[in-house]
Amino acid sequence: MDVEELEGLLRAGLPALHGRFRVELAEPGLHLADDGSLNVGLQLLNDATGECGQQEVQLVPAGQDPARVRSYLQAWVRSLPSLLACAIDRSGGRCLAPGMLEFANAVLQDDQAHSTEEFVERCTDPSTVQGWAMAADAASATQWIRDTCQNLGLDEHADALLALRRTGIDLIPRPDGTLGHTRLGGLPDLPPSEPWPHRHDRPMTLLAQIDLAEISRCDDDRSLPPRGLLQIFADLTGDTAWEDTAHGPGIRVMFQPPPVRSLTLTPPPATARTLPQRAVVPAVELSLPPLDSPFYRDQTNLDLTGDDPAHPSEQYAAFIEFLNEFHPPLSDDDQPRHRLLGYADTLQDDPWRHCANIDPGTPPTQWRLLAQIDSEPDALLGDNGMIYIFIPRDALATGDFTRVRGVWQMH
Repeated sequence: MDVEELEGLLRAGLPALHGRFRVELAEPGLHLADDGSLNVGLQLLNDATGECGQQEVQLVPAGQDPARVRSYLQAWVRSLPSLLACAIDRSGGRCLAPGMLEFANAVLQDDQAHSTEEFVERCTDPSTVQGWAMAADAASATQWIRDTCQNLGLDEHADALLALRRTGIDLIPRPDGTLGHTRLGGLPDLPPSEPWPHRHDRPMTLLAQIDLAEISRCDDDRSLPPRGLLQIFADLTGDTAWEDTAHGPGIRVMFQPPPVRSLTLTPPPATARTLPQRAVVPAVELSLPPLDSPFYRDQTNLDLTGDDPAHPSEQYAAFIEFLNEFHPPLSDDDQPRHRLLGYADTLQDDPWRHCANIDPGTPPTQWRLLAQIDSEPDALLGDNGMIYIFIPRDALATGDFTRVRGVWQMH
């Protein structure tokens, strides 16, 4: 391959732009690696904030036909705004790692594409690019877990930990502050005839409204309906976990099927508590169970505590380090942790067992986190608490949101 000629192709087409994000070539430019792959130095910048990420990524795997490589690189440059849009959308605009674009070389495994135009067609098809991104994120997460286990001497447990991996969807502040259908707090969009949800005579509070069409680009496990609105209401008149058995569920999840254009912003009853509305966007997040969940004991038999809990084994200490490296403790994070799916970040005891105690027919490990809503300075949930919404696995699979249960924990 004529690397100089190929680098000229890249330089002629860069920088590439998507909104406030810009991709440029960085040192060492385009070069052949020792393994025969074609690597490139890329710089990804946020022109609005000045943030910058620089990284060398593999652009073309080893052993490719030179003519196809030339066609592919021409198409890659032409398609880069679309590829960048997919990567930025999946990260919620919070990640500036050029490696997010490495998934694009998956197109070279498609024998149907040979010409530049054929490659462009593949690289600009949203569903195709979404599939590449999902596969690349899964492969990256798998490698990260295996590498971390190897570094900490937990190799024998890597497969068990990989079996527990799920895709979570973090809800992070929208960079431009624009309020869309997906938002926390505020008022819901309801059908004109839909009454405001109550728990007995108490009007409930909207915690979140989720635009599922927007969320779908991050729902790698396809756990939620692809379109419509999901609205989460809670009774916030108590200060502890809800007594569902005595008073009925303290959480209500409503699903508004598409099309949503017929819905209207609905004012609350006079006595309802409302939370300030906050604009958020989804972002893909690798998720593993917290230490005090039932999954390690009940599902994988991963018990590393040793015989004496007061003197834990070295493996247990390494396991704690693994979890902390994967996801920092809540005390180390000053950002609210709002999430859909994945696993909960628990403040107190095991919320999965709490749900199983209320509904004994569903074992703890069969409960799935539907949503986690955290406190914010202007939207406190009790004593800086967090609300978790769980749903049985089979109910999530069928979209039966009437079976949700809520757990409210405080600091």
